[in-house]
Amino acid sequence: MSRLFVDGVCVTVRKESLEPSVYCRSYIVTLGLTFVGACAFIWQHQDSGNTGWAGLRLTLFLSFLLVGFALVFFGILGPSRKMERWAEVFSRHEASLIVLMVAYPIYLVISPFYRRR
Repeated sequence: MSRLFVDGVCVTVRKESLEPSVYCRSYIVTLGLTFVGACAFIWQHQDSGNTGWAGLRLTLFLSFLLVGFALVFFGILGPSRKMERWAEVFSRHEASLIVLMVAYPIYLVISPFYRRR
């Protein structure tokens, strides 16, 4: 616990409080895992009898997979400043509140790896 004085008021801050850059990383990783999960859904529910949409389905599957893995790798390995801007852009809709709630467990998993020394 550390004490901080803001405008003459003492504020106690836990050392394990949320770090914005790490939470942005978990948000981006969550979005990537959502895209990869959509690929699994497409793969499971493909209809082998309908060949008219096979090319579109394959293109959609591969693009979701590529975007998903790109977001996951960018969330883990990307630079903090650019990743914070991406997270800000992706979180401008009300539906992002659901992703924010789902991102918290991922934050708990990856935060020890990005803890400041």
